[in-house]
Amino acid sequence: MGFFTRLFKKVEDVNKRETAISELDKELYIESELDEANDFWVEVAQNIIVNTVKATDNTVDRAFVLVDMREQPSFDIFYQVDGSLVLWDQLEDALIKEKIEKELLPQAVNVAAAVNRKFAQANHPAISYAELQFEWATGAWFSHIVWDDDANANLARETLVRGWFNIINVEVKKLPLDSDSKLSWYP
Repeated sequence: MGFFTRLFKKVEDVNKRETAISELDKELYIESELDEANDFWVEVAQNIIVNTVKATDNTVDRAFVLVDMREQPSFDIFYQVDGSLVLWDQLEDALIKEKIEKELLPQAVNVAAAVNRKFAQANHPAISYAELQFEWATGAWFSHIVWDDDANANLARETLVRGWFNIINVEVKKLPLDSDSKLSWYP
């Protein structure tokens, strides 16, 4: 959370008498550029998850997104629906598929540029790709990042999608929809 966001939130808490005025000085610090980049990524990841689920009119049990932030940024999305794992383009509703294709998927380029610009400003390796998971019943979401300097950073996108999909496809059959637990990552 940025400096002004933290400060204004604390001022609101003081105004509502939820916090003592002496607590204000605890928010008077500047985060490092890396902290700001990480906070920005968390906000973006949450927005991706929210939009991925909203695109289906909240009709899915779980959502999974592979966010590829390399040379050709993309979102690869799959869902758990009625016990089965399906890629976004295998959903039955044509309007939902169109919404995902025309509104959600094109955002990948801007997301990758914005997020990795923040990490570059912090002199930190960029994100090669991230895997996001969301569980509707509990609202739990999880993120796994593979940085540019990781040994797995150069795996082909198709390998990542297929590998992760195959692992998740086995695990969703065993894990209750309200597990509040992350499923495995790939690799």
